[in-house]
Amino acid sequence: MTRYLQSLGLALALLLTSVSSHAAANELMIQLQHMRLASIGVMTDFFMYTGLDGDSKYGRRMNADMESFNASLAQARENVASQELISHLNDIEQEWLSFTQSLNSNRNLVENQGFPSVQMVDELGRLNNALVTRISAAYHQVAGVSDTNPAIEKVRDMAMLLQEMTTQYAASAAMDDSEVYLGEYKRTMQKMTSDFEFRLADLKAVAYQRSTHILMDNINSKWRFLRNSITRQHEMDVPFLVISYNDRIIRHLEELEGKIGS
Repeated sequence: MTRYLQSLGLALALLLTSVSSHAAANELMIQLQHMRLASIGVMTDFFMYTGLDGDSKYGRRMNADMESFNASLAQARENVASQELISHLNDIEQEWLSFTQSLNSNRNLVENQGFPSVQMVDELGRLNNALVTRISAAYHQVAGVSDTNPAIEKVRDMAMLLQEMTTQYAASAAMDDSEVYLGEYKRTMQKMTSDFEFRLADLKAVAYQRSTHILMDNINSKWRFLRNSITRQHEMDVPFLVISYNDRIIRHLEELEGKIGS
C-alpha cells in the first residue's frame, strides 16, 4: 500500500509538472503573439500619424502599442525557464530598443517639419521586420516543443497576416515612396488578401461550432468590408475605417482563440 501511494504521488507530481509546464509555454506563446501584433501595429499607427500630419489620435495609439509590447515582454520573462529563451528575449529587447529609437526620431521629424525622411522610414521598416522575425523565431521554438492546438495556430497566423496587410495599406496611403517600406515584405497586398480569404475558409471548417458561430459571422462580415477596401486600394480613401475594422477582426480572432482553447 505504501509503495502504491508513493507511485501515485510520483505520477501526480509528474502530471502537475507537465500541466504547469504546458500552461507556462502556452502563456509565453500568447505574450510573444501580442508582441508581434503590437510591433507591427506601431508601424500602422506611424503611417497613419504621418499621413494625417501628426494626428494626436495615432500618436496615442503608438504609445498604447508600445506600452502593450513592454507589458507583454515583462510577462514573457516571467514564463521563461530556458537559458536559450532568456537569450532570445534579451535579443528581442535590444532590437525593440533600436526600433523605438528610430520610431521616435521619425515621429520628431513629422512633428517638426511635417513629413519624415524616406531613408529613415526605410530604416524603420528594416528594424521592424528584423524585430518581428526575431520574435517569430522565439515563438516557433516554443511551439516546436509544445502541444499546440492547430486551430489556434491558424487563428494566430491569420491575425498576423491581417496586421501586416493593414500596415501595408496605411503605408501606401501615407508615403509617396511606400515601395521602400513595402519592399521589406515578400507578399503583395493582393496576395495577402487571397491568403486570408483561403485561411478564413479553412478556419470555418475547423472552428465553426454553435459556441463560435456569432464570432465567425462577425469576422466574415467585417472581412468583406476590409477586403473590398484593400482590393479597391484608395479608390474609397478610407484608411481610418480599414484600421478600425482591422482592430475589430483581431479582437474577434483573439476571442475565437479563447473559445477554441477552452
